[in-house]
This record gives sequence, structure tokens and C-alpha cells, in this order.
Amino acid sequence: MWAIIWDDADFIEIPLKTIDEPRFVVIGKILEKHWSAIITYRNEKVRIISVRRSRKEEVEIYES
Repeated sequence: MWAIIWDDADFIEIPLKTIDEPRFVVIGKILEKHWSAIITYRNEKVRIISVRRSRKEEVEIYES
């Protein structure tokens, strides 16, 4: 069974400070665990750069 962060109705997207291209961290829950994805938008599509378990600070942002 595949689950993605965007399936979480409460996911959040936060812009990151970058020099070259706009990037965002998307924080959501998959199977009751917090996950974070670093993404960018290219040609009207989402490009996933990385996905990992959320850091403590990201969980706190999501839960606030």
C-alpha cells in the first residue's frame, strides 16, 4: 500500500531560504508518523528532491 504526504488533509508547505530555485518543505503524516519532503515546482509539476522522517522542529510546527 502506497501512502504519500499529500494524502494527509492537514499537510503543510513552508518555503525554504534558497539561492537558486524556490524550494519548499512539505510536512505531513503517513500511517501516524511525521514525514517531510523537500520539493520544488518545475514546469507545473512537483519535483521531489528528498523525503525523510520529520525533525523534532518540523513535528512541532505541524502539531501547532
